Amino acid sequence: MVTVALVLLSWYGELIALGIVSGVFVLWFAAALAWAYVDGDHGRHALQRAYNVTFGWGDGF
Repeated sequence: MVTVALVLLSWYGELIALGIVSGVFVLWFAAALAWAYVDGDHGRHALQRAYNVTFGWGDGF
C-alpha cells in the first residue's frame, strides 16, 4: 500500500507530495522505534516491532 502510494506520487511528478508522504512515514517509524526502545525492546527486535507498527498498521502495539 505504501509502496503503491509512493510510486504513484513519483510517477505523476508530485515531488512535494512524495516528500511529505515519505517524511511522514520516516517520522512515524522513528516514533515507533523510540516507543519500542522505551518499552524495553532493543536491537533487532525493536526494529522489527517498529516496522510492524509502521507498515503492519498497529500490529506491534
